[in-house]
Amino acid sequence: MITSSANPAVKAARKLARRHARAKAQDAFLVEGPQAVAEGVLFLSRLFVGEAHGRDDIVATARDAGVEILTVSDSVLSDLATTVTPQPMVGVATLPSPSLEDVVSGARLLVVLDQVRDPGNVGTALRTADAAGADGVILSRGSVDPRNPKAVRSSAGSLFHLPVVDSVGFSDIVRACRAHSVRLVAAAAEADTDHTSADLGGRVALVLGSEAHGLPPHVQNACDLRVRIPMHRTPRHGYRGSAESLNLAATVAILTYEAVRQRAMPSATIAQGTAATR
Repeated sequence: MITSSANPAVKAARKLARRHARAKAQDAFLVEGPQAVAEGVLFLSRLFVGEAHGRDDIVATARDAGVEILTVSDSVLSDLATTVTPQPMVGVATLPSPSLEDVVSGARLLVVLDQVRDPGNVGTALRTADAAGADGVILSRGSVDPRNPKAVRSSAGSLFHLPVVDSVGFSDIVRACRAHSVRLVAAAAEADTDHTSADLGGRVALVLGSEAHGLPPHVQNACDLRVRIPMHRTPRHGYRGSAESLNLAATVAILTYEAVRQRAMPSATIAQGTAATR
């Protein structure tokens, strides 16, 4: 059992909480907790387990996959963890980085996050896109690293389920989508078209910005269509306000599931609904 945080393996893992350290380690990153470890077990190189982890099944699967298993004391596990309450196991994983071209070329539904810097939002957006059956998520340059510990936790394992491309210039995203006939649909509060009235069928990339700033004008102008999600702002007796905006992950859920819904409808029905709102 490892009882000292000065152990070389522990020290190397602790550094992965920082982005520049992850870059130096070929994008290796931390995976905390039994659920995330179980989802990403095939991508683990090393697994630190506490004395009372209680998940022999996960440890056995990891061992069978060739993962190095290191038992550590609770104090070492606490030093490894990036949460206030340490998880009973922490893994070190490495994911292959797909190319933008490969992800866009075969996709029907993509989620593009532009300049989204909150790791919790990115992780939850990944989880939502995964649940809706999106073919991939693309993060523009300036967005948070999806391998950030909080983003990994918030994704609840979805980071391992679908291809994620990060640190891509938005102009490159536009070029790739144009080359493969993928329409870019911007989510913008000031858009004239509601999301249920827009044609989200076919091959689309849903483009969303940060909660604080939304999408900048040049990004919106580069998209083929802008849509909004109506916000309830009708005054009511005894009700003092209304929500200023939707959470990013909620917006991802609404738009992706609307795209999925439209795919199940006859194209003529969608066209009629779109024409009726013009």
